[in-house]
Amino acid sequence: MASHYDVIVIGTGLTESITAAALSKAGFTVAHIDENLYYGGDEASLDLDDLDQWAKKRSAASDKPLSSPYLQAQAEKFVSISAVASPPPHSRQYSVSLLPSLIPSTGPFIASLIASGVSRYGGYKLLERVAIYHSAGLVKNVPGSKEDVFKSKDLSLVEKRRLMRFLLFAAGDFAGSKELQGHEDAPFIDFLRTTFSLSMDVATAITYALAFCSAASDPTLPALTRIHHYLRSSGRYGNSPFLVGHYGGAGEIVQGFCRVSAVVGGVCILARNILSIKQSPPPEGHPQPTYVVELEGFDEPLTSRLIISAPDYTPFLSNGTSQDNTHSSPPPFSSRRVARGVIVIDHPIYFPFLAPPSSDSDPIVGASVSTESMITPVDTAVLVFPPSFLPDGSSTTAAHAFITGAGSMSAPVGIVNISLPLDGAGSSPPDAKAILTPYVNATMALTKRPSSGDVVSDPIFTLFYIQNQLLPSNSENEVTPPLPDLETCFTTPPISPTLSECADSAAMNAEKLFWKAVNALKGHPTHTPGQGEEIPEGQDLVEIESFWPPLETIVDDEGDESW
Repeated sequence: MASHYDVIVIGTGLTESITAAALSKAGFTVAHIDENLYYGGDEASLDLDDLDQWAKKRSAASDKPLSSPYLQAQAEKFVSISAVASPPPHSRQYSVSLLPSLIPSTGPFIASLIASGVSRYGGYKLLERVAIYHSAGLVKNVPGSKEDVFKSKDLSLVEKRRLMRFLLFAAGDFAGSKELQGHEDAPFIDFLRTTFSLSMDVATAITYALAFCSAASDPTLPALTRIHHYLRSSGRYGNSPFLVGHYGGAGEIVQGFCRVSAVVGGVCILARNILSIKQSPPPEGHPQPTYVVELEGFDEPLTSRLIISAPDYTPFLSNGTSQDNTHSSPPPFSSRRVARGVIVIDHPIYFPFLAPPSSDSDPIVGASVSTESMITPVDTAVLVFPPSFLPDGSSTTAAHAFITGAGSMSAPVGIVNISLPLDGAGSSPPDAKAILTPYVNATMALTKRPSSGDVVSDPIFTLFYIQNQLLPSNSENEVTPPLPDLETCFTTPPISPTLSECADSAAMNAEKLFWKAVNALKGHPTHTPGQGEEIPEGQDLVEIESFWPPLETIVDDEGDESW
């Protein structure tokens, strides 16, 4: 006797977990499957021992065929893996995110955290600062609000006026404006220089540290949209527009969504290999086929009316549901390669800022070295390396170093996640360690306080790899069936690779999947029928009206109500 569900969700990544939680809260029966021992998939948060095993399993995959199609897909996605040193003792004190991400204070993701109740299960702190690496171990603070602009001593009065004019433009309704007309696809940094007459220093800071662009060729409209969101998010919870999740961020939050699903009846199954996924004829009176999922170690298969799958599991679907191998290709998304590095440190990082110029008219490039009183340790921060700002670094793309410290509960001292998009596809993967070493050295140099006599410390653990990352398409409908002839089987679309957008992107994808599933399941949860079993007479069919139902009111011991 098979266990039957309305939906089987394969993969516990951020998009899949939000979708599973929303469908469960809407009343559908959901089974959530992942071959990994942990929640989160490619967005997991792992301790150092688990991260080391994650790396070894994928690096060994290139030397021998793997029995699991999922692991084969993972071996193609993560390449050029190299770990330096063994994990230090007390590995469980660390939580490293495979998807470093910022949570905007307003937007789809924070709305889902609140509406689902997942915000009750986790902790968050504000991102302290965003800064740009300048040269010789110095950084420049980036003004991110009108107040920051007014207080800045690094900008001349003329630059302040021009920058304020741009920020007011970006914070408003710029769609269809004369300033933007005809420049939507132009390079954003050129738009800033020509339309708002901003200096190269200021335009660079806006492009790479506020808009989080990866290259000078990035188009204007998407960058403006990110800055608009940045400005709207400032001030909701504090000066920073971003929150940082405790205990590794995305992977910990994934577990919150899985918990919400379980509370309302969802079933989560980890560490079980998928043996096959097949279709069987629909039960009598039901127009939709039934999917049969066989799991290793399970005597009885799972069946469902609909399947939602992460891309790495689509080989099961193509092999198990179609005799035509021409349909086994992955969804038509574009991709890019990103070099990633995980740097575990045991000394805090300091940001020695450039000293302000002696007068408002002096150029920033003439500023002197910062004084000791201006050097502050950081706990959570983003350090941006624009193209060509670092000797031996990339001349075409920007690297972002996401620093999380003890205040984020991710490490006793700190973890630095470095990401650098790579140019071109290429036939063979480049050496991730060689590409990122200049950025590691520059970051580690910041563990030494200038004029203090400190010695630059070495990382206690590093991991480097290249990720072949799918990119979202420009289509409004990014939810793609794994096979052309299946209308009740969907692949989760890729999320944005941008540090400030990935969380919101996952939430938006989950909402699209949710409504696709609701439509495919005829708009309401049903009784769970067995083969040929009819839906009981008189059963209430509840129409789905919103992505998240209203939260229940909680009454505490003192009689106060909260949500």
